[in-house]
Amino acid sequence: MTASEPAEIKTHMRITNTIYYSLVTGLLIFFIVVIVLIQENDPSTGKNFDKVFTIIVPLFGLLMMFVSRMVYNQMLAKIVASSSLIQKISSYRTAKIVAWAMIEGACFFALVATLLTSNYLYVAVYIFLFGYFFLMKPSKESFIRDMHLNSDESDLILKS
Repeated sequence: MTASEPAEIKTHMRITNTIYYSLVTGLLIFFIVVIVLIQENDPSTGKNFDKVFTIIVPLFGLLMMFVSRMVYNQMLAKIVASSSLIQKISSYRTAKIVAWAMIEGACFFALVATLLTSNYLYVAVYIFLFGYFFLMKPSKESFIRDMHLNSDESDLILKS
């Protein structure tokens, strides 16, 4: 371990958190925009889309929840245990970003369906997906747990 490694670890973890909070902010801003825009819509404009979206939006949301977790676990399983801690953090961040992108796509799909149909059912789906997204928040503890770090690496992460 070099003297600069704890600072580098802290920087990498901060980058991961910054990406996460940027995505959360984007989702919230788009949600607010959609809510403001549907207040001005005529509720009858998207009725022909509504029948299709009633099935597709919740199903797509659930599917993305399961697929994102499966892809995340597969990406973590491919990480070599002998990799350096910095490489593990980068791989962890990449896996998180892929999982977040899948959930974020489902959130955007629910919001676009809301915008097209003015049906608040899709807002409920969005809120459910956003709650799941919020549970996927990166932390030192989740990094240690998900990467199966040894005690030396765990101590280094927790001290940084």
